Amino acid sequence: IKNTEDDLETNYNSQVSETKERIEENMAYQKNIADLVEAEALLAQALKVLQKYYTKIIDGKFVQVSDDPAPPSTWEDTYTGQSGQGTGAIGMIKFILGNTKKEEEAAHNAEVESQHSYEDSMQSLKDSEASLQELLVTLKQKLAEAEKELQLKSEDLAKTEAEKAALEAYLLKIKPGCDFIDENLDNRIESRGQETESLKQAIELLKKTPVYREAMEAQHQEGLGECQGICKKTEDHVDCKACLSKVSVPGYCASHPATQGCA
Repeated sequence: IKNTEDDLETNYNSQVSETKERIEENMAYQKNIADLVEAEALLAQALKVLQKYYTKIIDGKFVQVSDDPAPPSTWEDTYTGQSGQGTGAIGMIKFILGNTKKEEEAAHNAEVESQHSYEDSMQSLKDSEASLQELLVTLKQKLAEAEKELQLKSEDLAKTEAEKAALEAYLLKIKPGCDFIDENLDNRIESRGQETESLKQAIELLKKTPVYREAMEAQHQEGLGECQGICKKTEDHVDCKACLSKVSVPGYCASHPATQGCA
């Protein structure tokens, strides 16, 4: 009986620990997906900006860059090279974006597989728990009978011991499956963390390239619209701010007296 109660406690602890691990794994998955989605959005924006930039600057004509540039022959997460041509920069972004989407798909597939494994394991534990509870009731009943008729029912005692041994053998049989999930959880989480960090480094390197900065500056200047000339010297002056706000200088100064040029 004591062993069966211990086995029930072990079963319960296994359910609690596996559920906790599944929750932690799912949280890591959600964070990973959020990072990947954010990276995809940044890459898509950068691709849009660069395509628009190169379309405008090449001989003053609207030139469409290739949609399918050839990716580099080898890929390293810490890539720092920069092509002198627009198609090279755009091709690299598309290549990184493609890898990011594949990583997102792989993360989704891994999560589905992990959830299925967890559900199968929990079902097995629940079934085992029900069997142990039934067995515990049976053992207690038989023990009560055995204590009353110990001398006459020695065969019943042997049967109870045989049932206990079978139960222990069953628990030992299902133990490797539970151990596998426990032993591989840290490796999976570590691998996802490394891949996410490498992707973040690639994005940061891309943002530091002159081409990206020039494109962002060009986009900013275009956003100034008819106020480009007024804001060329400084965007902090009231003339620029009033122009951007589409109000008169006196009107802007009335609500923003501390603005440069209002005094």
